[in-house]
Amino acid sequence: MGFPLPCSIVDEIKLDTPCERTVFAWDLEVGINLKCSFDSLAVTIGTVFGIPGPEHLALGLAGKWAGIALSSELCFAVPYESVVDANNLPNVAVIPPGDLLFAQARMEASGNFSGMGVQWIAVFQDLNFPNPGAEYNPPGAPDHYRASDQSFALGSLITLSADAGAGMKITVQMCLGAEAGSFTVKKHSTSGKANPDAMYLTVSFTDIPFPCPWCVGPIGHPRMGITFRIQPKDDPFISLTGSVSLTLFEDISIGTSFTLGITGGLTWGGFSVSIPTSVGTLNLQFDASGGLSSASLNMGYRHQFNAGWTSGSCSATATATLDKGVTGASFTLALNQGLFTSNYGLSYSWQSNEGLAFSALNLRFGLNLSPVQVGFTVVFGRGGLAQFGVTIGYVF
Repeated sequence: MGFPLPCSIVDEIKLDTPCERTVFAWDLEVGINLKCSFDSLAVTIGTVFGIPGPEHLALGLAGKWAGIALSSELCFAVPYESVVDANNLPNVAVIPPGDLLFAQARMEASGNFSGMGVQWIAVFQDLNFPNPGAEYNPPGAPDHYRASDQSFALGSLITLSADAGAGMKITVQMCLGAEAGSFTVKKHSTSGKANPDAMYLTVSFTDIPFPCPWCVGPIGHPRMGITFRIQPKDDPFISLTGSVSLTLFEDISIGTSFTLGITGGLTWGGFSVSIPTSVGTLNLQFDASGGLSSASLNMGYRHQFNAGWTSGSCSATATATLDKGVTGASFTLALNQGLFTSNYGLSYSWQSNEGLAFSALNLRFGLNLSPVQVGFTVVFGRGGLAQFGVTIGYVF
């Protein structure tokens, strides 16, 4: 992967224009994923390493016995943080001393019993392990992260789900020191996140049909969702959240929500209206007082074609709001010509000082010479060439 370093400062004046002669920065990364299967048992090894050294090492074991899928994982990783480098470009830096540390142990069991889905996740994680997509700011300087800075916690997350008839679904979730979310190290992420303060039980009913005597003529398909939540450590101790939706003239969707707490009383969340039109879907949001809080129009188009010598698809999307007009637009084209594939993407985004402006042009070309796969990617930004890369894969 390579990207140009722009002219940043000349005589203490920052230049926003591109350079005539550009120095390129380079990065080389290698990812290896190995899987070895023995009947119902599979052993996996996944790792990524680059110029700064290893990024993570994940060791996994998975199998299925008596209809229950079991998997476990040990994850070791180097702490990274998101930074802005000397050229004012986003980057990711190793937090010194850059040791490969034990970050997580995870176990998951899932299955289906008499129509009821069961999932149990147990995690043992480092609560302080830096998020690679965020800046790391520990107290004191300089920044560092060692084994002595780690703090581990054990948590469990149990989810039960089943169909209750008439299209209704019921989901029960018990969180004991863990919660739904992701635990992420650089280029590796898993579901289930340890949180010692997470202790609650939720029971959710979705797509509940209910009798509606006034739902006649153009009004139909009334549905309700209800969630009971018990959380001993938080306020309110018990709460109920609900939602109601229906359709008008078979196309227009109307929905509202409410929350009932023991101490906070009833809170209404306003209502939303979704109207399909010939150019896209119009979304309106009204607050609790009935005033219009937001309005947007989402437009989309997609077409697949086969011209004999090539096949592919093209699509376009755009979003418009009431106060800004068109705030984003994109166009993509994908072509497939036997062993050769190509993708083209053009996007525009909203800039605070310019309004709707060109964002990026992405070009990707691929060649599948099984077992070798080769790809080439070029990205052009507002200042010209922003990034290019070559990927080579071998499947065996």
